[in-house]
This record gives sequence, C-alpha cells and structure tokens, in this order.
Amino acid sequence: MTLSSDQPVRLVRRQDQRRRIPVSAIMALSFGTLVFLSVGGVLALSVTANYRNTFELLRSQANLLIDAMEDSLRGHMSHPEDAVEGLAKLYAAGGFEIDDGKSMDAALAGALAAVPEASGVLVFTDDTVSRGVVRTSGGDRPDGAFRILPPEPVTSAQILTLLEARRTVDGLRWGSFVVNEGGLYANVSLPLVRDGVRRGLVVVPVELQTLSKVALDLSTRFGTHAFLLDGDNRILAIERLADPAARENGLQPLMALTSIGDPVLARFATRKQLTEFQTGKPLNVEVAEIRTTTTESGWKRWLGDTVYISITRRIEGYGDQPWTIGAYYTRGELGDEVLRAWVSAVLGIIGLACALIAAILLGRRLSLPIQTIAGQAQRVAAFELDGVAPLPPSRVRELDDQASAFNAMLVGLRAFSTYIPRALVAKLVRSGEIDVAQPREAIVTVMFTDIAGFTTLSESLDAASGARLLNHHFEILCRAIDAQGGTVDKFMGDGMMAFFGAPDRLKGHAAAAVRAAALIRQSLDEDNRLAGREGRPALRIRIGIHTGPAIVGNIGAADRVNYTIVGDTVNVSQRLQEIGKLLAPDDATAIAISGETASRLDERFETIPAGKHRLRGRGEAIEVFLVGDVEMDERAATHGSDAA
Repeated sequence: MTLSSDQPVRLVRRQDQRRRIPVSAIMALSFGTLVFLSVGGVLALSVTANYRNTFELLRSQANLLIDAMEDSLRGHMSHPEDAVEGLAKLYAAGGFEIDDGKSMDAALAGALAAVPEASGVLVFTDDTVSRGVVRTSGGDRPDGAFRILPPEPVTSAQILTLLEARRTVDGLRWGSFVVNEGGLYANVSLPLVRDGVRRGLVVVPVELQTLSKVALDLSTRFGTHAFLLDGDNRILAIERLADPAARENGLQPLMALTSIGDPVLARFATRKQLTEFQTGKPLNVEVAEIRTTTTESGWKRWLGDTVYISITRRIEGYGDQPWTIGAYYTRGELGDEVLRAWVSAVLGIIGLACALIAAILLGRRLSLPIQTIAGQAQRVAAFELDGVAPLPPSRVRELDDQASAFNAMLVGLRAFSTYIPRALVAKLVRSGEIDVAQPREAIVTVMFTDIAGFTTLSESLDAASGARLLNHHFEILCRAIDAQGGTVDKFMGDGMMAFFGAPDRLKGHAAAAVRAAALIRQSLDEDNRLAGREGRPALRIRIGIHTGPAIVGNIGAADRVNYTIVGDTVNVSQRLQEIGKLLAPDDATAIAISGETASRLDERFETIPAGKHRLRGRGEAIEVFLVGDVEMDERAATHGSDAA
C-alpha cells in the first residue's frame, strides 16, 4: 500500500486481546468499598456502645466496692478518734486531773477498753512528761490486759519532734508513724484544754498490723485481694500481714511494695489506667491494669494469670500523705464482661483494618499508572526524551488508551527532536515566560566554527565515512557549548553556529562563549591524539566569536519557523572565523575574538592582540584578538575529560 504525501501518518497500536476493566467497574468497586466502610462504621458504633455500657456497669460496681472498703477502714479508724474526743471532753468538764494518777488512769483505761483497735491511751504534758495505759497482749483478757505507765520524761527524739510540731496545731489530727520495740503505729491526738488553757495532749496509737485484719476481712467479704498503701510505694495493710507470724517471717508494714512478696503490688507503679472506666460522672476511683510479666502477649496473656485489674482510691486525713485503699482481681475474677467487650472491639478493629488495607491497595493500584504518566510527562515537559520510558499497557480501558496515546506522542517527539536543538527547546520550556520566543533585540555572543581544509579531506572519504566524521566532530562541539550554557543554532556543511545569552539571560555570556571555545580546543586536541591511534584523520578548526546586538526569536514563515538570531553580530563572528587561518595558520584550533568580546573578559583569559582588521563586507576595521590559555573551572575540566 502506497501513501500519498497528503495522507496523515497514523501510529497503529496492536490490539491487545487481554481483558481490560473499565473505569466504571472500578468506580462501582470503590463505592462498594465505601458502603462496606459505612456499614462497618455503624457496626463499630454498636460495638463501641456495648463496650462503653459494659465498662460503665463495671465502673459502678467498682465504685460500690471501693465505697464499702473505705467505710470499713474509716469505721476502724473512727473508734480511736472517738476515744480522744471523749477524753478531751471529759477533761474539759473536770472529769479527771492530769496530776491525779488514779482518776486519770481510770479514765484512760476505760477509754482503752472501749476501743479494741487501739494499742493504748497516752497523755503527754507540755513539759514532755508521758503517762498512760497500754494494752499488754489482747483486749479480750479479763485480767492483766492493761499496763499502767508511770510518769516519765520523754527521751525519744522522734516523739519529741512530733510533740513540738503538735504544739502549733489545734484540733483532731493523725500524726506521723511512730516506731518502737512493739511495732509500727499510727496515732491520733487531741489537745487537753480546760478553761482555755492547754495542759497536754491525749494520744491513741493504733498498731499498723491491725489494719491488715481489716484488709483480710475485706478480702474475705468481697472475694478480692484488698490492700492499703501509704502513698503509692509503701504497704500499710495486706492479707499476709494479718498472720501473727508475719513479723517473724520478715514482713511488716511500711515495707516497699517490691519487698512484700506480692507480684501484683510489686508492679503497682507500672499500672496503666483504663480510660474506659473514666467516662461519665467522676467517682474518684482509679481502675488500672497491672501486668506481672511482659514475656507473654496476645491471647495467652489475656487468658493466663498475668493481667490484673486494680481498683483504688486516695483517702485523706490519716497521716502526712494520703493513703491508697484498693483491691485487685485477675481478669477472670473481674468477669467475662470485659473479655467480651474487648473481643468485640478487637474484631471491629480487625474489620476496619481489613477495609482500610483494601482501600489503600485499591487507591495505590489506581494511582500508580497516573503517577507514572505524570512523572514521564514531566520529563517530556523538560524535553528529556532519552530518559522517558514507554508506558506499560493497563487492564483499565481508559488508562490503557492513555498509555497508547502517550507512547505514540513519545515516538513522534523523538522523531521531531532529531531535527531541532533539544537544548534550545528545553531552555524555552524552562524559562516559563510568555512570548519568550517572540523576536526581540538583545546583546548576545555569537560563535562560528569551520573545519580547515575539509573540502580537500572529504575527497578522500566516502559519504558514510564523511558523515560519521562530521557527526563525531559536531558531538564534541555541542557537548562543549551545552556545558557552558550556549545554544547550538544550526549546522552549515562542516561549520556550526551557536550563540550565548538567549533565550535564557546568561550572565557573562562572552566569557561562557570563550570558555566553550577553549573547551573545544582542549577536547579536539585529545580527540586528534586518539584519532592518530585509531587511523582517523586529525581535524583543524577555526572559531570566530563576537559580542553585540542582534534580533533573537522566531524567524520564518507561519508553517516553518526557526528560533535563531540575525544581525550584524552574526556576520562579524563569521568573518572572524574566516581570518583565523591568516592569524594562526599552524594551530589545530584558531580562536579569534573581537575587541568587544575581549573587553568583557577578566584576567583568567589570555588574549593576544592581533591588530585591527577590515572584515569582508564591512568598511570599518575592528580590533581582533587571539585566545591563549584559559583558566577552566571544574565543570569545564570534567567535561573535557569526558570528551576524551
């Protein structure tokens, strides 16, 4: 089949027999995913509501439990408080005298008998003399249960310090813990005042170990593990301290939690508060998770006995710092409600995660071809056609059509770019200016090159060899000019025209043109040495460079336009190239520049005056210089080695 010249050339894509998915199907799948996510969201809301309701119920139960525990503790501690208040009122009413040992001892013994929680009742006068009644071995013994303490000065530094601090504090107060040979004690005190005069202080000590009986009773009543802490790090009461042999086994109150032998309380400081229990009205109850080991994970951890739930509350008024009353359960003891809520939450999260993964994979699958097209299009926009790879086919119909159209465009651009300067197009694209290619006057530097004696040389070469020689030569020239920011305009036989300073406004375009010429000279010398070893003919060239005004822009007819320069500057540079053979006939590369170009160079360029010359076609002679050594920058030096 023969095509006429007016028939358009069409690039026909080979029909692909693979099944392609239309974008409508993908959209349907996307909407289906959205519907699925919406249903999953509703399901997640339901699970969340169930989860919250479950924890709200457990939170209420925890609050009721901790209230009952606090009531038991405060009931235990209220009896000593009642005792000191009763004695203070009795003294204020004249019921006994501090100096009357018989009446006071009777009053103290009666108060002690009514308070089984107390270890004794003591009176300290303001001159630091103590007296009182203490329990010997047990309040249930009818005889010998109490021992009368005779008056004696206080010698304990600890008690003296406490008494001194108590002088400035009125009212009922629980003081710091006291230690003696009998054990560890909390104490409540109240000043003895009559007729506005303070005479002493009544103190009721409570042995801390008795608090463990309260903890044991609470643990038995509520089926839990009750405890009482001084702050967060010292034990006050726990079940095992209620054992009479606890002290012999090295256990006593105020020990560090890590030393008491309870693996749960030992990790109390690492507890993690469960925020699910903090919703709704604040109840001053902390519910937290305590893990006794970090080696188990997942279902094994939850189904084993390594996770505990602690319920605690801070209570004030019994010492220098708040006490912490609480209890802990294993997860199974707390109930299966938490597990069911947790499992439903996990299942909901897994469902949402699967939907999210599906959405991500689908989105990536759809966006990958588009991203590829965008990336390749950016390279096309920069006219980097050699780095653009054809787009692969797609099962999506629209994307496959787009890839086919892009590949056809790429074939056409590569064919088109063979006949136009790529560097020029790239500069025009990068400039980003409107009407940048419209003709304008600008100061530019123009370079002309020509191979000396090429006509004679070509007579000894066949057409193919001559073409290869010229192509290789022009490749060296173009590489040097591109390296210095110049633009190759056209090739004329064995000559070439290039210019610097357009379309981009290159600063120092005269220096850039001379550096390009010096780089051509260096590269050509190296290539000539290589040509001698390869049996190729060595070349000698002449270069003319001139700087001046010129018309720059699109020149030509409507259907055939060239971005070029015209003007007298072009003619001068061409004439300078012609007189190169007269000025340096024996040089492999003769570089002749005008005085205008030389005036724009600095000390890095060696310019050799060659006198004034009248150029062909011009009436006035111009100053001409030959270029000697040029100090090349790193970029030019690297380019020169690559060319070699």
